[in-house]
Amino acid sequence: MTGTGRLPTVREADVRRWLPIGLRTAATLLVPWIVVLALSVRRFGARNLANSWVWLDVMEVAALLLLAALVRRRHRATSPLAAATAVLLAMDAYFDIWSAHHGHDYLLAQVLAYCAELPAATALTALSWYSLRWAAPDSVAS
Repeated sequence: MTGTGRLPTVREADVRRWLPIGLRTAATLLVPWIVVLALSVRRFGARNLANSWVWLDVMEVAALLLLAALVRRRHRATSPLAAATAVLLAMDAYFDIWSAHHGHDYLLAQVLAYCAELPAATALTALSWYSLRWAAPDSVAS
């Protein structure tokens, strides 16, 4: 039963079961990208800027893993963390496209932004809205 005294719908139960798996998978898939990015820092010469990208991706992994745990528990902190993670992903997409060199790097930045980061940010925005009711206090029966 949920906090409202009703049984969760099949759709809600599916979301609570499959969404954490998807979030953990996304976080796991980011780890090899972080390694590649960290190893290529010296190649580009802009060490400080590239380190910023590495740490931004590390923050995304941490947020996705924490979000997976919160969704599973229907925790009240899910909504603000989902919103913050959506902002991280959108910001990552923007700066990847903005800072990419023309050619292959620019094309890769666009593909990642439009096929992964921005759709994920949109889904997390929806999750943030959907999970607001988890933070609402239960109504008191009068």
